[in-house]
Amino acid sequence: MPALVSDEHRQHSEYISLLQSQNLYPFCFEVTSPCNHRIVVANRECINFISNNYLGFAGHPKLQEAAEAAVRQYGVGMGGSPLMCGTTEIHNRLKEKIAAVYGQQDTALFASGYQALIGAIQATIGKGDAAMVDGLVHRSIVDGVTLSGSTRRVWVHNNMEDLSSLLTRVQSKYGRKLIIVDSVYSMDGDIAPLPAIKKVRDQHGALVLIDEAHSLGVLGRNGRGILEHFDLPDGADVIAGTFSKFAGAVGGFVTGPKDFILHLRHSASAYIFSASLPPVMCATVLKAFELLEEEPQWRELLWANTRYFLSGLKSQGFDTGLSETPIIPIMIRDVEKSIFFNRSIFEAGVYASPVVYPAVAPSKCRIRLGVMATHTRDDLDAALEIFKKAGKEVGII
Repeated sequence: MPALVSDEHRQHSEYISLLQSQNLYPFCFEVTSPCNHRIVVANRECINFISNNYLGFAGHPKLQEAAEAAVRQYGVGMGGSPLMCGTTEIHNRLKEKIAAVYGQQDTALFASGYQALIGAIQATIGKGDAAMVDGLVHRSIVDGVTLSGSTRRVWVHNNMEDLSSLLTRVQSKYGRKLIIVDSVYSMDGDIAPLPAIKKVRDQHGALVLIDEAHSLGVLGRNGRGILEHFDLPDGADVIAGTFSKFAGAVGGFVTGPKDFILHLRHSASAYIFSASLPPVMCATVLKAFELLEEEPQWRELLWANTRYFLSGLKSQGFDTGLSETPIIPIMIRDVEKSIFFNRSIFEAGVYASPVVYPAVAPSKCRIRLGVMATHTRDDLDAALEIFKKAGKEVGII
């Protein structure tokens, strides 16, 4: 009987076991508090830099009240897919809201952002088509392309010359060409140059799909994402995203033309063969959209904190890469130093995320930080002092 775990996977498991034995394993700690600016993890209170809860809405009392009311009315779930018994009045209200936010005609809801991207890709391209994928897109996009049966062609991150050259080379080889980008890149915190991408799309007769995961609630004068940020309402053909960032909830969406969404509902496996997004999440996200419009101070605080913290890290000598958003990497570029740096800041009271091999190449190892609107100035100053001490200990500043 063949071994269940391959030799390569066993080596990886042995490395993880070594980290655990030396009390250096940095993942899956037990959290015993809400995901606020301070979080109780492994029985200690830490400043929270590990989450994507940018606006702090995960712990907002108005979202909690909306969730409680929805549970009383609908229970905890629908017990079926959206095509069966999984569509309610509150689902339809949320679909209409998202379509209005993006100036689209219709929306499909998914149980997760991962499923939304897989469904969006599968409904757009298939065998004989090509996905023109930025080199740093999220893993869900890579998986979605594979499951769609289309061919994945990769272009250099945010490099328009490379994208245009690639489209020219494949023009006659494939049917539909779908350019896929993250609005904000989840590890580096930089923004896709959508105006330039739109220009290339139009020149080559391609389509554009954007992943709004880290853009909704963050970019744009009203927090409506990258299209509003660039004032480019027709900058994408298909828009997908998640509620786990701006709303601090869970679930995903795809929005676009009415005929496309109708096609998606009857062709995307992730939509047809998965239980519906629970109504409690719909109510929570609807309230998050209300707060986005009625309480703009959360976005203002987020960006004030981002500017202050990014400036502070740079002034101490840290390499923050390409970041221009609340996603801020501390580039360490060494696996062991990244692990030791992360352990040092955790013991001092900061909870953050090391990103190391095999998730990235050893030369791109980092600590990924997520700034929140609810971080206080004391939180940020305390974190900067902790990072400065750890940075000197491991020799990166």
